[in-house]
Amino acid sequence: MVNKFIAAAEAVSAVVTRCQTTEQATVCLAQLAQGDAVAVTHFPDQLQELIAPLPRVAPEALATTRLTISHAAAGIAATGSLLLDLPDPIERSATALATVHAVVLDAEHIVPDLNALAPRLQELLGSGQSYLSLTTGPSRTADIERVLTIGVHGAKELHIILLEGRL
Repeated sequence: MVNKFIAAAEAVSAVVTRCQTTEQATVCLAQLAQGDAVAVTHFPDQLQELIAPLPRVAPEALATTRLTISHAAAGIAATGSLLLDLPDPIERSATALATVHAVVLDAEHIVPDLNALAPRLQELLGSGQSYLSLTTGPSRTADIERVLTIGVHGAKELHIILLEGRL
């Protein structure tokens, strides 16, 4: 199922990096940051060590942030989509304002298709989360003269950091 997810994500122009350890994931995120301060959205406590070494941007500077880092609650193998849990409106904005969006996904949270995502959705909605969204690839639009353009209404690049090893 992991290979199917990777193929689907890459088919929609996402860049997938497989990591066996949290240390590998941290190095990958640091390389994406290129020394710049980053915006970080809702991130689980057990994965805070991944982003701890990275300098953070102040909330008022989100509009100028090049990289936002998020955590995916799940991935869908059939489409390469990511389920994001972003209850804070500022965090939702951060994913659209940055030119690069990096999303950390635990390979164990990949499901085959949208129907298989239902139990995870019920779990998240039952915990009081108020905003879930599915993201598939970098931002795309063809509403201007029917010409496909990447990154107009969101990130130009989507990087998926796929955690496959035991964390």
